[in-house]
Amino acid sequence: MNLTVSPQIKILALVGLLAVLGLGASMFVLGGHASKTATTAPATTAAVQQHTTPTKPVTTTTPTKHATKPAVTPARHRHVAKPKAKPKPTSFHGNKVYAQLPLPLQWQLAHHKVVVVSLYNPRANVDAISVAEAHAGAVDAGAGFLLVDVLDNKVAGILTALLPGGGLLPDPGVLVYKAPGNVVIRLDGFNDRETVAQAATNAMAGEIDMTPSTDATATTPAATVAPAPAPATTTTSS
Repeated sequence: MNLTVSPQIKILALVGLLAVLGLGASMFVLGGHASKTATTAPATTAAVQQHTTPTKPVTTTTPTKHATKPAVTPARHRHVAKPKAKPKPTSFHGNKVYAQLPLPLQWQLAHHKVVVVSLYNPRANVDAISVAEAHAGAVDAGAGFLLVDVLDNKVAGILTALLPGGGLLPDPGVLVYKAPGNVVIRLDGFNDRETVAQAATNAMAGEIDMTPSTDATATTPAATVAPAPAPATTTTSS
């Protein structure tokens, strides 16, 4: 049996075949494209996000170095003890005295206008009573007092040489001196405190005409000196 196919059927069959082939090809192409799209989409998205996300520029700020001054160690103030100024000697405005007088008597006359000098002999027991009375009389009158041993040439010898009218010192006895160093009253022998006090008081007042033997003749001073410190052996009135 001989079948003949018309040209129209051949065309339709060819078109159908082409359609099937085209459909398969399109599905193959679409499937491959879809897989590629699925696999590349996240990467693309990530890449897009990576490139599109603005990143803040990291600015590294270099801290400004402030010039620090070197630490200054405070100097330790050393407390240097200042040398104490030596006290200036107080100018003494005392009485002027004769330079030739013994130093103990000079010191007494520089501080007292009138000085009672009690003369005694340490070998005589009676002279101790005379000395006590003479000292008490000087204190009562507010006069200076000096005890002189007639055996001491350093003091008694000078007084003997300067004694007005010459002679020896009375033993016991009292000599009342008035600045600058004149003997204004002389009392020989033992004299009680009232007699000595009255003699010193009269000498301060310028009255020297007492009954006991006196010699108011003053010797002219050779020079005057500043008062010398009283030796420890001398006794002064309080």
